[in-house]
Amino acid sequence: MIDLGLRSLGFLCLLAGMLSTPAIGQIAPMDTIRKSWFVDIDEAVVTGERAAVKAQDAMRVVRKLDLGEVVYGTSQTLREALRLQNGVRLSQDLALGTGISLNGLGGLNVQILLDGVPLVGRLGGNIDLNQVRLDNIDRIEIVEGPLAVEYGTHSLAGTIQLISKRGGTPETTLTSSVQYESVGDYTQSAGLRWKGKRANTTLNLSHHAFDGWSKNDPTLDWISDFVADSSRVSTWNPKRQGQVNLQTTWAGDSWTLTPQIMAMGERIVNRGVPRGPYENVALDDMYQTLRLLPSLRAKSFGEDGLRWDILASWQHFSRRKEGTVVDLTTLESTLQGPEQQDTTRVVAAMTRGTRHMVLSDRTSLRTGWDIHHETYNSGRIEQGQKTMLDAAAFALVTQTWFNMEAQYGLRLANNSAFTAPPPLPSANILVKLGEHRFRGAYARGFRAPTLKELHFRFVDVNHQIFGNDSLTAESSNYAEVSWSWSNKSRELRGRAFVNSVKDRISLVDQLDDTFRYENISTFYAEGLAIDFNQRFDLWTLQGGFLLTGRKQQLSADGEQSETLYTPEWTGSVTLNLSEALSLNANCKHNGSQPRYVSDGNEGIVLRKSQPYTMIDFQAGWQWKNESRIQVGVNNLLDVTNVDIIGGGGVHSSGNSWIAWGRSYVVTVSHQFQFQKR
Repeated sequence: MIDLGLRSLGFLCLLAGMLSTPAIGQIAPMDTIRKSWFVDIDEAVVTGERAAVKAQDAMRVVRKLDLGEVVYGTSQTLREALRLQNGVRLSQDLALGTGISLNGLGGLNVQILLDGVPLVGRLGGNIDLNQVRLDNIDRIEIVEGPLAVEYGTHSLAGTIQLISKRGGTPETTLTSSVQYESVGDYTQSAGLRWKGKRANTTLNLSHHAFDGWSKNDPTLDWISDFVADSSRVSTWNPKRQGQVNLQTTWAGDSWTLTPQIMAMGERIVNRGVPRGPYENVALDDMYQTLRLLPSLRAKSFGEDGLRWDILASWQHFSRRKEGTVVDLTTLESTLQGPEQQDTTRVVAAMTRGTRHMVLSDRTSLRTGWDIHHETYNSGRIEQGQKTMLDAAAFALVTQTWFNMEAQYGLRLANNSAFTAPPPLPSANILVKLGEHRFRGAYARGFRAPTLKELHFRFVDVNHQIFGNDSLTAESSNYAEVSWSWSNKSRELRGRAFVNSVKDRISLVDQLDDTFRYENISTFYAEGLAIDFNQRFDLWTLQGGFLLTGRKQQLSADGEQSETLYTPEWTGSVTLNLSEALSLNANCKHNGSQPRYVSDGNEGIVLRKSQPYTMIDFQAGWQWKNESRIQVGVNNLLDVTNVDIIGGGGVHSSGNSWIAWGRSYVVTVSHQFQFQKR
């Protein structure tokens, strides 16, 4: 305790002596600006950069998904926008949401940010990407590898940043959109943007409803004669979602102030199948989620190159589970036992501040702080409530020499719940040779154990799950080299990376119906990626190939598996027949993904998922920059679930749900502009 107190005092003294810089979102004038229908979008990328820069000249390789493009025009959720990206693998838990991995490493190691604020409340490593609506999102930025120096925990695999739309059009603009998908999926949204003398404001509202229907669902007509409700066999759970996002930016001569609030609600019903000796009862689960996220961002710009960027946010996440027993003859319901009832609440407050200083013509310094406080409340956690405080200070130095740019970073952290890692370094280098760009990067990352992993306690008749307050943080060493070449119509990119993770946290089967979180695993991933982009007068061709290799620890005594490789490739073609009409076809092939798992009897077996290919097609028509109609076919090859095959154990086979099958989508949008008098 004395040592912790001294360390905390020393850290706070260091923090108090530091002045800080823009970690993200520093907006600067750009030379090149292109227009989309909804919003003016510059070619800047900001995630992990000292300031807004063009993608070609970014220190890190950043994938930018422009939601104004036809390929993403029918994407209503983050899951829909990511599912055809190379290196991104999605799995579906019908209750917890979408599991995501990036370049072979997933779960909590993929950081998800909304305008710089990490989304809390991830359950089992999953976050329901369908909850993250894109109605108010301008673009998505994906950075592979850890950004631990700037953003701390949960980024060993990479960072996905959501950038909100901004106001700024001279006219007051009202947009409305309606989308229908043939699986019983409905979305309505409306947005209002207006610009005053000093303030730009954006208001967006959306509602989403899903029937939970799947053409592969069986029927129960055989019991309809004596059961009042025989239609409870849907594989996909019905849901209702609503979201509100309000943002205003006040701008002075050398400063901006942006308050923002986002509220999201969701209700999912998991309807159980008839059971019992007469199939006259069913067990239902209802999940109700609420997320409230207000934030405030302040920026200042000095003539001498001094820039400030300060972000503060408060986030409340709650998820209530209610289990009921339904009498299918009378449709009356009663609560199940207390072990099937739970309310989880996470309250998180954070502040991040950065200060950018120009020290000379060739050198700049960015310093900053990052403080995050989290409270976790649940009946399934020891003592019902736990808190964690994570505080850090960081610094990054950027130097330029003719055609070369280098950046060195260091992060010092302290945590109230676990032993803080040693100082985290990072290094990046960029060399410009004409139209060629050569990059090298190294970063040490860490992932702090969550309060759930530290203190979770769940016991029922089937199994027991326990946290472990002795856990240490996961740590990683990531290295990457890349090359890119581009001109006005063509771009080629190549990238190779390695990622070694130590003390990986795993839920370990104790072989007595008990599971416990432990630091036992080491994990190694390597990859080689090639991408291209070719633009013609009317055509745009894009494609990419990624080969990812993974190696993991098989047992507590250190036995390592062989490296298992998974190929992926993507392809996209866009045809602009005119300014009003465009066509797009997009596909992704996910190769077989092998992995070693426990057979439940102190043995290890190799399991492989079958390869599958997803193909989407969209057509968009736009009239007078006011109305847009988009039609499409999603999942043209009708992929639903993927078989998982292995050998030698009781869990040697099974399947994983991917999608609900082929569907047809229609989106109608209209924009109203009101001229100022």
